[in-house]
Amino acid sequence: MDAVTWRFFVENLLKYEVDGPAVLLLDNFECHVSEEGQRVVAEVANATVVPLPANSTAACQPLDVGVMGPLKAKLRSNWSGITGGSAKEKRLRAVRATIAAWDAIPESTVIRSFKTAIPHYPEISI
Repeated sequence: MDAVTWRFFVENLLKYEVDGPAVLLLDNFECHVSEEGQRVVAEVANATVVPLPANSTAACQPLDVGVMGPLKAKLRSNWSGITGGSAKEKRLRAVRATIAAWDAIPESTVIRSFKTAIPHYPEISI
């Protein structure tokens, strides 16, 4: 993602999802936390960007670590050696490959990523 894509997302999607003043918790990706990126969010979506603490992705975005990693690995292994075709054919192959990779991710992987990320506090009887 770059600044142009971020602006497109904010102007064409995010602004319709924010009903009033809001806080948007984001990772530290440059286009998210740059002055320009924060300004666009504030002006277009009426939200304030608050970056997550560094290296907190595993705890705050469990799917990013626990599911997207395996999904991307499956995509890479399925994609190797596939070349050629028109832009339309390449996009269609990418969509189909993503669907196949997602279907190969067991439900237990998604559940485990959330269980790993959510803190478990001991129950105390009073």
